[in-house]
Amino acid sequence: MRNVPFRQVAQELGCSLDEDSQIAGFQIDSRYVSPGELFFALKGEQVDGHAFLQDAKASGAVGAVVEMGYGGPDFGIPLIRVGSVLSALQKLARTDLERSGARVIGITGSVGKTTTKDFTAELLQAKYKVGKTPGNYNTKLTLPLSILNRDGGEEVFVLEMGMSEPGDIGRLLEIAQPEVAVVTKVALAHAAYFPGGLGEIAKGKAQIFSSPKLKSAIFYKALGEYECFANAPGEKIVFSLEDRSADYFLSDLEGRYALDERGVRAYRFDLPFREPHLLHNFLAAVCAARQMQLEWDEINRRIPFLKTPKMRFERVEKGGVSLINDAYNANPESMKAAFLSLPEAKDGAKRIGVLGTMSPLGSFSESAHREIGKLAREYFDLLLVYGEEARPLLEAFQEVKKPAELFFSLDEIAARLSELMSPGDIVLVKGSRSMKMDTLFNLLPN
Repeated sequence: MRNVPFRQVAQELGCSLDEDSQIAGFQIDSRYVSPGELFFALKGEQVDGHAFLQDAKASGAVGAVVEMGYGGPDFGIPLIRVGSVLSALQKLARTDLERSGARVIGITGSVGKTTTKDFTAELLQAKYKVGKTPGNYNTKLTLPLSILNRDGGEEVFVLEMGMSEPGDIGRLLEIAQPEVAVVTKVALAHAAYFPGGLGEIAKGKAQIFSSPKLKSAIFYKALGEYECFANAPGEKIVFSLEDRSADYFLSDLEGRYALDERGVRAYRFDLPFREPHLLHNFLAAVCAARQMQLEWDEINRRIPFLKTPKMRFERVEKGGVSLINDAYNANPESMKAAFLSLPEAKDGAKRIGVLGTMSPLGSFSESAHREIGKLAREYFDLLLVYGEEARPLLEAFQEVKKPAELFFSLDEIAARLSELMSPGDIVLVKGSRSMKMDTLFNLLPN
C-alpha cells in the first residue's frame, strides 16, 4: 500500500481530510520513520506514541494516526483521528491484503517459524512473486506493517504468526486468513502465559487452522497426538524426519537427502545444511511449496538460495575456535535442537556451552532448566551459565562432577571464556532474547 494518496487512507479510516500528499510507507516507531511515511501513535503499557509526534515530524512523517481524544499539538502535520489506533492499523492492513488478491500462507510454531517462513518464501519464488514478513514481524503490531509496507504485486504472501499469549493467533487471523497454514513444533515457549503447559500451547497454535479460507493444514506428524491437530479442518498434511508413514519424509542417504511424498521416493536434494532443526524447517517449507503446485525441479532450483536468519546457529571463527551464535532465542525444544546439531570437537578439544536463561517459563522454569542441564551433560565438557533463573541448569550439570560456573554479567563471561578457549574448541552461545547474549561476540577478542 506504499505510495498511496493521503486522502485515500484517511477516508478508509473514516476521516475526511483534504490532503494532496502521498504516503510512502507506514511506521509505529518514531525512530524508524522515513520521509513521507505515516506514523501510528500507538498506546502501549509503558510508552504512548502520542508523545513522539514531534519526533515523527522531525524524521519526515507526512502525517499521523491518533486517538480521537488526543488534545495535544499537531506539530504541523495532518492528524487522522480514530477511535483506536491499533484497530485502525489492523483494519487498514486487512483491507489492503484483501484488495491485493494475494494468496496467504501462515506459519507458526514454538520453534523454527522464522526460518520456515524464509525457506518457504524462497522456494515459492521459483513460480510466484512472493512477499513475506521481514525478520520476526509476527505480532498484532508488526504483522500489519509487513502487509502495508509490501512492495506490491505479490501473488503470494508468506506470513509468520507469533503467539505470546492465549488468543494471539486468533487476533492475527482477523487481519490475514491463510489458505495454507503450517505449524512447525510445539514447545514450552512463553509458558508463563500458558499454565496448562504443552497442551494449552498446542491448542493456541492450532487456532491457525480456524482460518475461514483454510484449504491445507500442514504440521509436524508428532503433533497429531493433540486432538486439536488430529481434528484440524481442511486437508491434513503431516511431515517428519523420523516417521516414514508421514505424508512427507526426509532421510539422509550418505550426504544427499531423499524426500518421500506419500510413501513414494520423489526427489533427492543436495542441501547446504545438515542440522536436524534446519532439515525440519526445510521439509515444512517443501510441504507448503507442493501445496502451491511447485514441481520438484522448481523447488530444487531454489536450494542454493536458502539462507538461515542471523543468530540461528550462525558460525563464527575466532582464533581457531568455532563459536556458534544461536542466541536469537531459547526454549527447551530449541535448546535440544542446538545440542543435537553441535559438531564434534577435534581430538583434545572441548565443547563449551554458554547457556542463558530460558524465559518466560513461569511455573515450568525450574524443571525445564534442570532437564536441559541433565541433557547438556551428554554434549558439553563444561558450561558457563548466565542468569539466576538458570541456576537449576548449572546444578543438574554439576551433579555428575562436570565443571560449570554461574555468571551475572556478559563481560565476566567474555573474560572467563577467553581464558578457557583453545584452538579447535566448539562454543555454543544460546539463551532467551531478553538475555542479549549475541552481544558476547563483540566482547571477545578477535
